[in-house]
Amino acid sequence: MAIKESTHWYDQQGQPAYTVIGANGKERNTTLRDARKLNLVPSVTTILGVPAKPALENWKLNQALLAVLTLPQLPDESLDDFMIRARADSKQHAIEAAARGTAIHADVEAGFRDNRDSVAYAAVKEALDGHFPGQTWVAEDSFCNEGYGGKIDLYSMGGFNLGLEWPDGIVVDLKTKDGLKGKDPAKLVFDDHGMQLSAYAQGLGIDNPTRVSIFIDRQHPDILSIHIWDTDSHNRHLAMFNTLKQYWFLLKKYHPS
Repeated sequence: MAIKESTHWYDQQGQPAYTVIGANGKERNTTLRDARKLNLVPSVTTILGVPAKPALENWKLNQALLAVLTLPQLPDESLDDFMIRARADSKQHAIEAAARGTAIHADVEAGFRDNRDSVAYAAVKEALDGHFPGQTWVAEDSFCNEGYGGKIDLYSMGGFNLGLEWPDGIVVDLKTKDGLKGKDPAKLVFDDHGMQLSAYAQGLGIDNPTRVSIFIDRQHPDILSIHIWDTDSHNRHLAMFNTLKQYWFLLKKYHPS
């Protein structure tokens, strides 16, 4: 069943609790009411879903405009019916993009966990080995800490014993995007990305993380764009996230114990 990223929950042991079995015996998405009963914590992405996301909304608008411009209006089709069909078409593009992104994430996870080869895994591993040699990477690990939870694409607890310059730990988040070739990675990242990485680092107990955003081309997963965040922005992003977390608790009138 499809799970919305914005409604992820975790139990107190850090295990995903995205769904529950309803009174009718069928699986359904976990709700806030369920979370209150089970003392579940919201995910990082749930908390980050509170403020508006202009870039995302602009992307959705562009998809809708593209559908209107490329879909022919059928004979005798009313304008209202055409708009409904165009809206459905634009959503289909988003669904397909999300499915491709999920598949790429799965390839990378399988590579780091099971050494299963894929184009995306090979590209990500080569890039990380080049920037951070000698690291042991943990893939898709989840946690619960500080009243929230999450699942981290990749992290390493650092190279303190190797005398390297990132002793406290490295946190990596993967995003998929179209048309990456030649793109400046600094123009691909937003504060949301930095907040997400800082929140993951806090959840892992890493005080001074090295934060890495890796963008993977959906159509050509051997093409990457890598942004290593400056250390100065971590405290600002962490403060922003924790402020949103407190706002979420107050907004939902729910504070997990």
